[in-house]
Amino acid sequence: MTSSLDRRRFVSTTAAAAAALAMPRVARSQERAKIRIGVVPLISSGPVFLAQAKGFFDKVGLDVEIRYFADGVLAMPALIAGELDATVATLNAGLFNTVAKGAPFKLVLDRGSEKPGSGSMTIAASNELVKAGMTAPDKMALLKGKKVAIQAPGGIDQYLLGLGVRRAGLDPRTDVEWSSGLAYPDIVKAMGAGQADAANVPVPLGFLVEKNNFGKLVFSGWDIEPNTQLACWAMSQKYLQSNKSAAVRFAMVHTHAGRLYNKAAAAKDPDVIRIISEATKVPPPLIEAAAPRWTWFNENGQPNIESCMAQGTFWTEQMKLVSGSVTKEQLFDLSPAIEAEAQLASKNPFG
Repeated sequence: MTSSLDRRRFVSTTAAAAAALAMPRVARSQERAKIRIGVVPLISSGPVFLAQAKGFFDKVGLDVEIRYFADGVLAMPALIAGELDATVATLNAGLFNTVAKGAPFKLVLDRGSEKPGSGSMTIAASNELVKAGMTAPDKMALLKGKKVAIQAPGGIDQYLLGLGVRRAGLDPRTDVEWSSGLAYPDIVKAMGAGQADAANVPVPLGFLVEKNNFGKLVFSGWDIEPNTQLACWAMSQKYLQSNKSAAVRFAMVHTHAGRLYNKAAAAKDPDVIRIISEATKVPPPLIEAAAPRWTWFNENGQPNIESCMAQGTFWTEQMKLVSGSVTKEQLFDLSPAIEAEAQLASKNPFG
């Protein structure tokens, strides 16, 4: 017969086990974990640089290995090949094509949007176009037959400009000449050489268009489409399944750092400007001049799903660059962002 003492021990042990199971996943799993991430050395990667400098990753037991890429598009093959666990992913046509065919990754976290007043995208037009009246999105019909410079087909530059010309009554596939294959600094030079009539150039590089009298910054990306999602964090499904606690902890770090980054952009915080400058090699005065337009990070850590899906529709139906539609279920797993927000609200480990 079981003694009274044995029964009390059993009840006590069972209660303790139940309490442990009820504890949040991150609180139960603080063992150190490694995560390999792909980062673009731009101002908009500021939350990662801030988290590194402040020791946020270490506070939640994450050992972060960073690989740098000139563009998020270039990091995707490394993610698919298993060389990265997560990377910044621009919402380009190639991403939607990959997802339509069965991608081994999910979009898990916000990586910046065009919030009015805080977005980084600027639309530059040649001096000749400005004289002709190209001063607002409803004047984008003036781009008919003109050469528009973009980094690559199917990217955020082409999306914003293509959406604008379509709303102005043009066919973005045939009514403008897309000139691709140039990095942003070279796009600025192309405008100066008269090789491009318009372009989408992020600040602070966009300032060089006016400084060198190559043209004018006529409006912003958010004037075409407010709160456009610029990019997300993509994470391999293998990592999500085997390291869910680490995925949530990464989302916690990035969400918290994103909130600090937003505040720093508004305040032109010199300490944060120094951190970003050291990571990107962009001179502090240029970073300060760009503030608060460093890119906005949604403070709940979740991307603008409606904007993401609208971009997929644009690449599929308007530009014919994607074959096959993509559903929300195929594209997203926002559980790390959702769990991270709950953890931060319950007990923020970063103070």
